Amino acid sequence: MKRKIAFLITGCILTVVALAIIQAYFIYNTYLLKAKEANTAITEELLEIETTGKLDTLNACWMGKTKSFINGYYDHKGTKEEYKNLIKKVSDSLSAVMSGYINKNAIFEEYEVSYINYLQSVVVYRNKIPDTLFKGKMVLYGNNTAHADETAASQSTWRDKTDDTDINSLQGYGLEVVSQRYYSIANWEHQIYIKMIGLLIFSVLLLSFVVILFYLSIKNLITQKKIAEIKTDFINNITHEFQTPLAAMDIAVKTLRKKDDGLTAEHLNLSLDIIDRQNIRMQKLFGQVSEASLTNGEITPITAEPLQNSSLEEILNDFKLSHPGVVIQQTDTAASLHIDRFHFSTILINLLDNAVKYNANVITLTLTTKDNGTIVSVKDNGMGIPKKEQKAIFEKFYRVQKGNVHTTKGLGLGLYYVQQVVKAYNGNITVNSGEGDGSEFVILIPQP
Repeated sequence: MKRKIAFLITGCILTVVALAIIQAYFIYNTYLLKAKEANTAITEELLEIETTGKLDTLNACWMGKTKSFINGYYDHKGTKEEYKNLIKKVSDSLSAVMSGYINKNAIFEEYEVSYINYLQSVVVYRNKIPDTLFKGKMVLYGNNTAHADETAASQSTWRDKTDDTDINSLQGYGLEVVSQRYYSIANWEHQIYIKMIGLLIFSVLLLSFVVILFYLSIKNLITQKKIAEIKTDFINNITHEFQTPLAAMDIAVKTLRKKDDGLTAEHLNLSLDIIDRQNIRMQKLFGQVSEASLTNGEITPITAEPLQNSSLEEILNDFKLSHPGVVIQQTDTAASLHIDRFHFSTILINLLDNAVKYNANVITLTLTTKDNGTIVSVKDNGMGIPKKEQKAIFEKFYRVQKGNVHTTKGLGLGLYYVQQVVKAYNGNITVNSGEGDGSEFVILIPQP
């Protein structure tokens, strides 16, 4: 189930990422389309300005100044540097006229467009010999409002070829002037974003809706999974924990049903005591498995008096009733152990039951008092636990396997419960074992 949920979460994440990429792709293409539309609209407006003669007056002005200057250029009445200064002076006045015209007619509407005409070269020919009066890039006129990268719009070349008999000619000189128009848009990205704001908001809302839908679906699935796990854990825990007390009660009931005279008052009282103890144990087990199922396995410790030796004997005797062929040896069991009887019974019964399941017939129980607490050792002569399996034996539902086949019955909950009870009392548990060498579980319970 965990794999399925992990696969579902991964699939949802990949789906959201794919949708985000697709949305980003379409938004980017829309952005390019809007940018292209803006560029086309501005280009058309520039073309209209250039082709309808609205700039002829400005062009005639600087061209006239250029021709007048050239008439005196070959009479040594001017220099190339003086020509540049002349154009710069003319440029300022022409740019003012250009800016006023564009602003008055709102030609570029919401876009901050700069339209500038640059002079690139002026070449005078005399007797077919060229003389470059200017070459470079000098502003002729423009509104000059934007400060973005410029884009070339169009180029113009004027050629004036005359002869010596034309009294209005440049005194027999030919002329070639090249100019280049550029434009730039300072706020075009901002304007495009404004036009796309509706699409951007819709895309974000749609993607957010998909994410929330996935989140709620996965959250609901995980909730249902937890509920199913609680039910399953509860059933499994009851099945596992009730086996030993039910077996002891079964033996006691069979003893009470004897009709012969062999049933003495002592046997009767002993059987009733067994039934009473196991009945109490089953009630506590019910509370424990309910708590473990609802609190993710955590067990609440109980402040208890030192465990009585008689209580230990009763736990062992009840276990022996259902496992008569098992020898339990006790050494140094008089040590003081502060732990609730029910919790200690859970530890001991599970360790003993686990040993029997794995072919042990001799079990040694030792309680030793140390400075830092009491050590409980349960050692058996069973089949042992391979080294590679020892790190996982305390995991929930984990069972030692051989050749991928379980050789014993059980649900893999015994050692898990033992560890949870030990943790509840701030203790620790370790295992010393080897395949074929039996197992020893060593538990340290700190003293209060």
